[in-house]
Amino acid sequence: MSFTTRLITLTTVVTSVVFAPSISAQYQSTTPIFQFRTDQSSPFKRLYFFGTSGERLDRSEYYFVLKKEEQLKKGAQQFELTIPRDFYKRFKSATLKVCTMQRGGFVRKTKCLDDLAFASAFDDGKQSVVLSLKNAPPADQDIAFYASLINPISSGLYQFNLLAGLDKVNSKKYLGSWLISVN
Repeated sequence: MSFTTRLITLTTVVTSVVFAPSISAQYQSTTPIFQFRTDQSSPFKRLYFFGTSGERLDRSEYYFVLKKEEQLKKGAQQFELTIPRDFYKRFKSATLKVCTMQRGGFVRKTKCLDDLAFASAFDDGKQSVVLSLKNAPPADQDIAFYASLINPISSGLYQFNLLAGLDKVNSKKYLGSWLISVN
């Protein structure tokens, strides 16, 4: 190998080492082309939830939270939770609870405090579950709809909607939605 080919090879390696980090740093700092943001001006209202796992086919515990500010003023006793198709069969065989709850954070864990007595009925046509509480929930506490189940096989973004009414006769009012991502 001649001296000139060695010199050309060495300069190529040195220039690639010098300029490569700045090029990769430039591509790392770019913003993504597509970002999902909900329309804040629409009637869609995002509710808080906590899940222990977002992986496909993994066992997870979900706390679908209804904060005390988001509840009906008179205290709803009947809730209708519409469930996405991939989650519906799993919900029918899942452990369901309605409870007053403690929202977690850095210092404390999300957990149910007191279970509320309820009756549930699944509607296969609407793919929903109607939860009728025996007594009105306490107005000064957050309540949660707890479900322990296995995540669906399909990854995606799933939307659960919550409607509430004072009893079976009255119409139900939309309270909000939970958006759950399964990877």
